[in-house]
Amino acid sequence: MTRFQDYGRHEFKYVLPLSQRDRVLALIAEFAIPDPHARARDDGRIGYHNHSIYLDTPELLDYHERLDERKLRNRLRVRTYGFPGQRQVVFLENKRKLDNWVVKQRVPVGHADAWAAWEHDRPWIDLVREIEGRGQYAAEHFVRLVEQGRNPVSAVHYFREAYVPRDDDPDSKVRLTLDQEVVGTIRPDGRALYAAPDVELLPQDWMVMEMKYSADRPAWMRMLCREMGLRALPVPKYGLSVARGLRAKYKREVRQLMPGPILELGWCA
Repeated sequence: MTRFQDYGRHEFKYVLPLSQRDRVLALIAEFAIPDPHARARDDGRIGYHNHSIYLDTPELLDYHERLDERKLRNRLRVRTYGFPGQRQVVFLENKRKLDNWVVKQRVPVGHADAWAAWEHDRPWIDLVREIEGRGQYAAEHFVRLVEQGRNPVSAVHYFREAYVPRDDDPDSKVRLTLDQEVVGTIRPDGRALYAAPDVELLPQDWMVMEMKYSADRPAWMRMLCREMGLRALPVPKYGLSVARGLRAKYKREVRQLMPGPILELGWCA
């Protein structure tokens, strides 16, 4: 797999109790189907497991830019999917955000089992040398940013159900996702994409819904928001991993980053 991606789209997030999942699926059933590339779990849910190692400076520059609500910011991560032994593709990503507009540079660099077995804990340094063509700039840019002093700070893991329009145009970039079981690993080794989690980032009976599209919001997404009375709000998974895992004593930061509906429960008090 050699495809390089550099695209922009709108991304809006919502937090809902997991008990609302069936209602969401019922409302979109006429318009959307599970992602054809997803797999069914034992519990019948169709999706995939996401694993991302986030990199930041010793001073947590990227984290503090999020706290300061900088309009334009980078988020550097190494991402894969599934489980060990499945030879899942590893991607280097720079996710740049301007409000709710997201541009992602993403380039594949081999598979997760080879990554885990690398002789040192910064595999990207060697693997980028093997990339040619359109993805070469993105890969080299990723390494330049990382090697300015960034190291693995946390890993974020979750299960994602993904839905696409029934009449999906491959170029439309329309997706609705439901992220569940959101947990983190603090200070992982750079090779440990599947590192065991040691902190919950959100309550296990809640989920994060994302609406993603590149042009106008589809009518069925507008209908879903209207019927369920949804209001978009930030849900920074990386920020929560740092706030909950590394800086839990700074209650103000945790409260600033935790979505309001969960704050109201007193879950992270």
